Amino acid sequence: MGTRELERETTSFDPKTWVDLKPVSAPVEDAPAEAVKSTRPKPILFAAPAALVLAAGGAYFLWPSGEAEPTPVPAATPLADAPTQASPSPSTSVRIVQVRGVDDLGFSLEAMGVATGDAFTMAEEAIAALGTQEQMRVAVELEDGGGGRTVRTISAELPNGTTVKLTRQSDGTFKRENVLDAATTQVRSVTGTINQNTFYASAVEAGLPDSLTTPFAKAFSFDFDFQREVAIGDTFSATWEETVTESGRNTVPPKLLYVRLNTAKGSKTYYAFTPPDETVQRWFDESGQGNERGLMRTPVDGARITSKYGYRTHPISRVQRKHNGVDFAAPTGTPIYASGDATVAFAAPRGAAGNFIRLDHGEGMQTWYMHLNAFAEGLVVGKPVTQGEIIGYVGTTGGSTGPHLHYEIRINGEPLDPLTFETSEVEALAGEALTMFTTQRDSTKAAIDQGN
Repeated sequence: MGTRELERETTSFDPKTWVDLKPVSAPVEDAPAEAVKSTRPKPILFAAPAALVLAAGGAYFLWPSGEAEPTPVPAATPLADAPTQASPSPSTSVRIVQVRGVDDLGFSLEAMGVATGDAFTMAEEAIAALGTQEQMRVAVELEDGGGGRTVRTISAELPNGTTVKLTRQSDGTFKRENVLDAATTQVRSVTGTINQNTFYASAVEAGLPDSLTTPFAKAFSFDFDFQREVAIGDTFSATWEETVTESGRNTVPPKLLYVRLNTAKGSKTYYAFTPPDETVQRWFDESGQGNERGLMRTPVDGARITSKYGYRTHPISRVQRKHNGVDFAAPTGTPIYASGDATVAFAAPRGAAGNFIRLDHGEGMQTWYMHLNAFAEGLVVGKPVTQGEIIGYVGTTGGSTGPHLHYEIRINGEPLDPLTFETSEVEALAGEALTMFTTQRDSTKAAIDQGN
């Protein structure tokens, strides 16, 4: 099968954050004033006797006899012109980058204007002093002087929240200082009302981290169609765990613990739990019943329904005929998920269907996905896929008027309406798994109550 590359249109993003400080100049001390010889003309000799008489008479009237004559105050000496002020000290600036390892840091320093040789020498010394090649946030203090741009300090925040400051010494090495910024784990909650055109906008406005909006929606992907059954006025609640440093930076991605959604159709509440011998978090209601069903109702995020199951006039042929699935419009490149555990039965271009995937779920059930822009890497016939796994990306290949996913459910070859199809629930927790879930559920409830 020839896999086509995913073509996305995106705005380029430079991860570097530039924070320029105002140049700092050391105060220039005043140079000591130097006396200058007087250029006044000397008194003419013939005036000296008169001056002596006046001085004597004046002395007689002003100072009684027997008292010492005060020392005359010398005339003020003019100051010489002040010398030219010393040149201001080099200016500094701070720039922030996300890097991993010597090469990343070296190229980043080079891009900041540090000479290539110096940039990679400094990077090697800095990473050696840090003792790690893992991802880190680095603040670089630069100095612009007569000899070019150099590095004064490098401060790196490691994923565990620890910050290490490296100050460049006169011999070119770095002096290391550990700055304690310990990370702590805390639980946070929000409650909000959908008052925007999208759940995403409403959730972020309420205070839910934007990275959690998709996991929140996916928790209800078996219960609600966010395009048709979630509307303005509906309410939601979420509780999550986050690990942050004293400066407020997340050291690990936040993780949802509890979600609730109230709609006109009904309300659902779920708690996150990872069953024994599993590694992926799943969602369960109060009693330990999982949220999962045999198939997801919407196998693509953030899509809107543009054409439902049933008879319609075809947008290209203009002939009325039965539409065997549902069309979900979404931007090109939007991920498409396997709606249930299955085996890949077909993955290749197929006429008007464009790039087409057929999954076999067993017992005569299949799901079809059409008009894809590209297939997921490694997707081949015979490969097993799990529910929620990315299998491809939205596109407009084949007979299509715009980017969308055409999705079908078929049982023994007969198409069914994906919007009304009811599938069986997965098996509920039992035994030790249920006991562990109940303990964690009660702990989450206590954290929510404490936060309120």
